Parts: sequence; structure tokens; C-alpha cells
Amino acid sequence: MNLQLTDKIAIITGGTRGIGAGIARVLAAEGVHLALAYRSDTEGALRFTQELTEQYGIQAHAIKADVTIPKEVEAFYQKALALFPTVHILINNAAGGTPENTPMEELSFDQWKACMNGCLSHVFTMSQAFVKECKKSAHGGHIVNVSAKAAFHSASHNKIPYATAKGAIATLTQRMANDLIEDDIFVNAIVPGYVLSNYYRDPESPQCKAKEKDLRIGWATPEDMGNITAFLCSPLSRQIIGAVIDCSGGTML
Repeated sequence: MNLQLTDKIAIITGGTRGIGAGIARVLAAEGVHLALAYRSDTEGALRFTQELTEQYGIQAHAIKADVTIPKEVEAFYQKALALFPTVHILINNAAGGTPENTPMEELSFDQWKACMNGCLSHVFTMSQAFVKECKKSAHGGHIVNVSAKAAFHSASHNKIPYATAKGAIATLTQRMANDLIEDDIFVNAIVPGYVLSNYYRDPESPQCKAKEKDLRIGWATPEDMGNITAFLCSPLSRQIIGAVIDCSGGTML
């Protein structure tokens, strides 16, 4: 299927590894040019963008930015728009600042704020800057936000800040979609389940083996998430507006 994305320009936060990298690969295969925000591992980020450029013949640039800081979001867009004439797609994928295995009563407010900033606040600031550019250029656009299964269905403990932030992404997605569709800006979200990426890497590891009982159709790959996201960025998905799409492989049933 031709998704009609050739020569579109996309921004992906957390775009050089994990789910973000899988989305980048699929979009690159569709002929989309890429500005990928990353926070660490400059060598790896530059190597990844070079691979995309050589394999798919598109332009791909890695731009270092801590998107939890509004001034760095502004600087990121300045750099991206110096490389490209405009931008048509935004994928809000980055997530961080999550406290690990900390009971609620032991959480500090700083830990709570770090998780909100790392998982939620930058979705707003990145989207706000994107919307300004879309309206300025009068060409519409597509935003896909990455939520998480933990926000809707999980027996895991000590995930309150993370699940709260990722759940708020669903509400933000729907309200943005409602407000922006008149400007031809389509906003949707995906809800990944168990994906072989940054957190779960090796299917043979004890960490992954412990989750096998929850899998319905096996592990997802970052490219699985990329295929769904690419469709949501296509004009072929024009009837999907404000959707929060379960991409968990049946693990939320």
C-alpha cells in the first residue's frame, strides 16, 4: 500500500532507538525525511541517521535536545526548520524520568515532577511548537502520541507516576484532536504493549521470560509500532481522529 507520504517531513522525539527508531525506519521506507530528537549517545544517533540516509535515500538528521526543557524545544525547532522548509508530522515518543520500584508513600515530589516532565509535559510543548508551524505554513499535519499499556491495564506495582502521565496523554490527544481538526491537523495516539526495545531487549532474558505468560501473539517489534504510526500519518487514515489505538497485541483484553 502506498501511504502517500513521500517527501513529507517528520519529527520524532526519542527517535534514534527503541520504538522511536522503529517508527523512523518505517517512515523512512515510505520516503519521509526525518529530524530525530535524541538526548544521549551522539555517536549512535549519528550512525543511525547515516544508515537511514544510505538505505532509504532520504534526509535524516539527529538533533540533540532535552525536550523536557522548553528552551531546548524551541532550539530544536529552530535547528529542524533550518534543515527543512517545514514539518508535516510529529511523533511524541520520548519518555523518561520514571522512578523505578518506589512505593507511593516514598515518592518525593521531585520524582513526581520528573516523571511528568519526562513523559507528559514535553508532549504539550513539542505539539504547541508543531501546531504553530502548521498554522503558519497552512498545510495541516499529523501528530501521533505514544501512550503505554500501563496507563490502562497493568498488574504491576509502583508505576503510579508513569501510568498517570501516560494516561494523561490519552486525554491530551483527544482534546488536541477536537481543537485542531478544523486546521487539518490530525491527532491520534498509540498504546504499545510488550515491545522488544529499550526496556525488554532479549527474549531469552529472565526479564522477558517472566512476561511470556502475558503475551497473546508474541513480542512486538519497534517496526510493528512504526507500521501503525505510519498509517496514522497518512491521508488514507483521514477518518481516524482523536483515537487512542490499542497496539498491545491483545494484552489489554
